[in-house]
Amino acid sequence: MAKSGSLKRFVLVLLLITLLAVVFVLMGGGNWLKSAGNWIGGVGKKAEDIKGTIEQKATTIEKTVEKLKQEEKPGDKK
Repeated sequence: MAKSGSLKRFVLVLLLITLLAVVFVLMGGGNWLKSAGNWIGGVGKKAEDIKGTIEQKATTIEKTVEKLKQEEKPGDKK
């Protein structure tokens, strides 16, 4: 008897998921997904821009540090 109850529950859950999917599509879910995808793409582009800026600044700092190391050699005293 327990098997038929769990089977009935499984079928009802499957029916509910199907019904929710149909309602989602009818309410314009494709447009929602498309706009969400565009938003995520925009966030990714911003992250890439920030990454590039950080890399440029790190390169500049690295060059400055190397220049300072060359200016002040271990044997030199002022």
